[in-house]
Amino acid sequence: MALALKRDSEPRTIDQLRADVFVDLLLGRDKNLGADRGVVHLHVGLATLTELSNAPGELAGYGAVVADIARHTAVAQVESQWRYIVTDDDGNIIATGVTRRRPAAEMRRRIESEYETCVAPGCRMPARDCDLDHRKAYSKGGPTHNDNMGPLCRYHHMAKHHAPWGLERLSNSDHSWTSPLGHVYIRPRAPPV
Repeated sequence: MALALKRDSEPRTIDQLRADVFVDLLLGRDKNLGADRGVVHLHVGLATLTELSNAPGELAGYGAVVADIARHTAVAQVESQWRYIVTDDDGNIIATGVTRRRPAAEMRRRIESEYETCVAPGCRMPARDCDLDHRKAYSKGGPTHNDNMGPLCRYHHMAKHHAPWGLERLSNSDHSWTSPLGHVYIRPRAPPV
């Protein structure tokens, strides 16, 4: 990548370019570098991040790091993608998610296996051909999380945002759609056969 950036007008040395490419990849920046992004795996407890504990963090490939370094690394990576796993005291997974708009492949597969088709009433578009939509918009603080995402075909995705239709996931995983005129339609989790 550094060689691709080296041109006659480029004032940086090849070593400087390599260092800049390395930092950009670690921070998740991809300008002039293609779509590949670096990932830093930092395992740190929530109590340490909130300064309620000074337990060390774990930096994959490096080892234990003191709490201050773990906190600094976590704060410095705000432009990068964060994947999180919330566990109970016994280590059982309670929730997972990512802090980016687009879901990771494993989350997409999980949602596609949970819903066979678009969740709009009467739509039969297979989930694998749908957009994964944030029920509460990402721009309004909606997380990229299984409980906030669902498959919508492009037509219904646009209708939801531009018509505007209201969409809510019910506690039984059915979906409640509210039309611009206030009519409510319930879409069961699994469409009728």
